[in-house]
Amino acid sequence: MLLAVMSENIVLEMFVIFIVILFSPILSRLLKIPVIVLETLLGILLGPSFLSILEAECWLLTIALVGFIYLMFVVGLEVELRLLRRKFSRVIAISLGSFLVPLTVGYFVGLYYGLPPEFIGVALSTTSMGVVLPTVKEYAEDNPDMAQTLLGAAILVDVISMLALAYVIEREYLSPDKLVFFVASVLGIMIAIAILKEWKPVKDKIKALTGAYHLDVRLCIALIFGFAALAEFTGIHAIIGAFAAGLIVSELEEKVEGLLEKLLGFGYGFFIPIFFIAVGIRTDLRLVFGNIRGLEILGALLLAGFTGKIAGTYFISRVSGFSKSESLSMGFAMSARLSLIIAAAELGLTAGLIDQEIYSILVLLAIASVLLSPTLSKLALGRKVPKIPEEIPIP
Repeated sequence: MLLAVMSENIVLEMFVIFIVILFSPILSRLLKIPVIVLETLLGILLGPSFLSILEAECWLLTIALVGFIYLMFVVGLEVELRLLRRKFSRVIAISLGSFLVPLTVGYFVGLYYGLPPEFIGVALSTTSMGVVLPTVKEYAEDNPDMAQTLLGAAILVDVISMLALAYVIEREYLSPDKLVFFVASVLGIMIAIAILKEWKPVKDKIKALTGAYHLDVRLCIALIFGFAALAEFTGIHAIIGAFAAGLIVSELEEKVEGLLEKLLGFGYGFFIPIFFIAVGIRTDLRLVFGNIRGLEILGALLLAGFTGKIAGTYFISRVSGFSKSESLSMGFAMSARLSLIIAAAELGLTAGLIDQEIYSILVLLAIASVLLSPTLSKLALGRKVPKIPEEIPIP
């Protein structure tokens, strides 16, 4: 009887979640906000902050964890390492400014409020490639130099932020020999895949099986969770393994027709929306707006997050030869955070580095940055504001 009641509750809650997943894209068009921001906001609405229809139960968090791992795979999939070769010196300089200045500002803000300073610094140093990319595409025709530099810098900050986040979270458990083993394993698998994909008998066989059995998707899913398991085995969080899998597949996806669309459909059709809905459910606005300290920390992190990114990007961009308006626009664009700052919040809460209040504040910071940054970036260049600052996961 108890099992039947539990099953009925889960089915009803899943129905509510699927209604959210189904109508979020439609509502996002009407409200002119990115769909994954809307999914997070609807999670907040349905969670304990307002309606208390859904709770962060074990079964939901388990599915959300799978979505989290898949999301980090998509983040890796966004990264095209070959693009870093363009405007290399500028890209390196701007990405370091965009990473180190907010890292330093966040560190001191964390110290002031008694929060883990390294963690807060890394959280504020992140940039969301998926939000920057539509801005880059819009600038590409009129200002290709700026667009290529901005894209390369965002890619590099993405990678550096992931590595820094992994270090801050796992440094107590991470030993040099385990790290060497993980890196060697990843490189070995990359080399093996690179050789096999060019071996004609294997390539022909995979091509023959792909259409009937979706073998390409199955192989990618196996790669994601294989790398995630390898990362956990070596003492690194599973999302780093998933990110590494994304880097590999990003170099392979052009070889397999339609692979990208299948992978994104699989992720954004189910697992990733559930992750963002679960993030919203776990966000408790009462902890933030119910006391002066919560509001003060939210304001401080918003100010530090934007000023640190803008200052770090602006000054290096000016030195690199960009105009004032271009440099300011790039600073606003690099201030967009979503996937990685939410990843930082999830990892920080799980590791016990932050509590539910700071988790909720970081989620609100992510939402604010993704709504404001693309618009402010375009206004800095005197451009029209787009109808929807939509996140595009992949180039």
